Amino acid sequence: MSSVLNETESERGLGPVTTPTLVESVAEAIRGSILAGRFAPGERLVEAELARELHVSRGPIREALALLTQDGIVINVPRRGKFVQGFTPRLIDELYSLRRLLEPHAAVLVIARLDAEGERRLEDAVGKIVAAVAAGDAQLLAQRDVAFHDLLYELADHELLQRAWLENIAGKLRILLNVTTATLSALADAERQHRNLLDSILARDEKTARMRLEAHIDEAHERARRALAFDTDGTPVL
Repeated sequence: MSSVLNETESERGLGPVTTPTLVESVAEAIRGSILAGRFAPGERLVEAELARELHVSRGPIREALALLTQDGIVINVPRRGKFVQGFTPRLIDELYSLRRLLEPHAAVLVIARLDAEGERRLEDAVGKIVAAVAAGDAQLLAQRDVAFHDLLYELADHELLQRAWLENIAGKLRILLNVTTATLSALADAERQHRNLLDSILARDEKTARMRLEAHIDEAHERARRALAFDTDGTPVL
């Protein structure tokens, strides 16, 4: 059974299946295709089609989709199947209101625990955002934007707080940012906001860090609502 995609399949966006394990590799290939926009929010993921394109049986596909469900990138609708996480006005509002509650607290914890290694990692994360902006690569920026916030929760060293982020926010945010971070102004603003946020954390200024993080989340919330047009039943029109 070949695990290498042909040229036509690669052009459609599915990457090659590689080690460390088949299921993890299949999950990474599907995740990459979702985040690359090959599968739109709300689109159904058909096991048989994915198995054919990735040259694997349906078993690893099923297990990979289960992993992506845990990440919040895929949702399971009973009796209907697996779908890419879609968005409604309510979900967007809940996503950003939850971030607004959790992330300022995470920033305060980071400031209390921050050491030289943490400073270096935060600087590096912002440097990667700057590089993505310089390249004009909105998809890469979306990945690195979420990676910066992943790091904030990691450095906060609060297991339940990090779990709340990973299980309820991070995966959905990765998809949403791919849809809403597309303009040059959004790219430039992402660099400015993350740099300002980092400066306040490095200065150990809790009040300013909270204020800047809340403003950053509010702006992203507003941009998400503007970027997605909704039908009268609340389903998005992309």
